[in-house]
Amino acid sequence: MATGVSDSIVISREEARWLVVAAQGLDRRPHRRRATKADLLATIQRLGCVQLDSISVVSRSHETVLWSRLGSFNTALIAELYDPDAAVAEFLAHAAAIVPVGLLPLFRPYMERARQREGWATDPANRAVMDHVLDRIRRDGPLGSRHFESPEEAGPAAPWAWYGTKPERRALDLLWLRGDLVVRRRDGFQRVFDLAERVVPALWGNEAIFEVDCRRELTRRALGALGVATASWTADYFRTGGPSHLPVRTAASELRALAAEGAALQAVVEGIAGPCWLDPALLPLLDELRAGRGRPVLTTLLSPFDSLVWDRDRALTLFGFDYRLESYTPAVKRRYGYYTLPILDRGRIVGRLDPAYDRWTKVLTAKALHLEPWVRPSARLATAIDRAARDLVAFLGGDGGEPSAIRWLHADPATMLPLLERAGRQ
Repeated sequence: MATGVSDSIVISREEARWLVVAAQGLDRRPHRRRATKADLLATIQRLGCVQLDSISVVSRSHETVLWSRLGSFNTALIAELYDPDAAVAEFLAHAAAIVPVGLLPLFRPYMERARQREGWATDPANRAVMDHVLDRIRRDGPLGSRHFESPEEAGPAAPWAWYGTKPERRALDLLWLRGDLVVRRRDGFQRVFDLAERVVPALWGNEAIFEVDCRRELTRRALGALGVATASWTADYFRTGGPSHLPVRTAASELRALAAEGAALQAVVEGIAGPCWLDPALLPLLDELRAGRGRPVLTTLLSPFDSLVWDRDRALTLFGFDYRLESYTPAVKRRYGYYTLPILDRGRIVGRLDPAYDRWTKVLTAKALHLEPWVRPSARLATAIDRAARDLVAFLGGDGGEPSAIRWLHADPATMLPLLERAGRQ
C-alpha cells in the first residue's frame, strides 16, 4: 500500500468518498428483505446519532435517514425502540438527535455543566416549577408539555416565544438537558419525558466516565461513522445545536492519541489540506477498492439532515456539493427549492430533488430536479433516480410501481431533458 511522509496512507479523493459512503452505510442496501427493528437499531448504533427535525415534506428526517440506508420499513418500529424497548433516547448529540441509550453517559459532562449553569433555574420560583414537574412525573408517569396547563393569566403566547406560556415546558427542556429526564417516547412529534432512573439507570447509577474518556470515545465513534475525517469534520459530528462536544483542537489531539493506540491511521487525501485520519476497520475495503471491487452501487435520496451532508463544508470539500437548506429562505430567493433532497449515486452526490408528497393521493411531485454541472445525464442515471424516487413513494405508503405515482413538474432543460425523457416523466 502506497505511503507518504510519516508513513501516512495516501488516498485519492475518489477513494475517500467511497470509504466515507461505506462507513455511513450508503454504499449498498444490506439485504433485499424488509428492514427489521434490529436493522434500525444497528444502523442508529453505527451512525452514533440520527438528527431530528420537525419539517415533514415527505417524511420525518430521521425516517428518511434510515430509509436511505435500509429501504422500506415500518416506522412504528422506531417508536418501539423508544418504548417499551428503551434502546434509544434523545439528546443534543448533533442538535436534537436519536441516540442509542448506551451513548447517553458520554454526554454526562454536558449534563453536569448544565446543572451548574446559572440562569433560569437559579430563580427560586422556577426551581419550584422544576420540582413540581419532577414530582408529577414521579407520581403520574411519563408526561409531556401538553399535560400541563398554561396559567390563567398568561394570555396568548407571542409568536416568537419559544416555550409558549407554560413555565413547565421550559422546565421539561432544562431537566432533559440536565439529565434528570429522558425522552421516553414521542406522541406524534411531541416529546414525552420520564425520569432518567426509570429508563436509563446506568446514566447516573454508575460511576461517571471521566470527561477525557468521554472525548476519546466520542472521537473514536465519530471516526468510525465518518470513515475518513479531518479534525474539524470529527469535531462537527457530535455537537449541540451550537458548540461541539469536541472542540477542534481536542479532536485533533484525540485523533493523534487514537493513532498511537492503533485505533486511527493518519492519511493524506488528494486535494484536502492538513492531516486526515482513516478508520483502520476500512483497510480491507480500501484493498478491495484498489482491486476494482466493492465500489458503491446504491442510488438513493438523502434527508437535508443526513449525517453524510450535515457538515456543509465537508460536503463541499469531499463531494464538491455546495448545499444549503432553503426552507427558511424567502421563496423568491430560493435557487433549488424549499426542501431539496441530495441525490446520492454510486458514491457521488449528483444533484438534488425538491419533492412534495400528497398523503391523500399518494403521489410524489418532483417540483424541481437539478443535476450538478459536471454530471452528464444518461439512461442509466435516469433509471436509477426514477427507481430511487419510486422506492421512496413505496416507503411513504404509495404504489411505487404505478406510473402516475410521480409527477415531474420542472427540470432544467439544458441538462435534464434527456434524463426526463428516458424516465418517461417529461
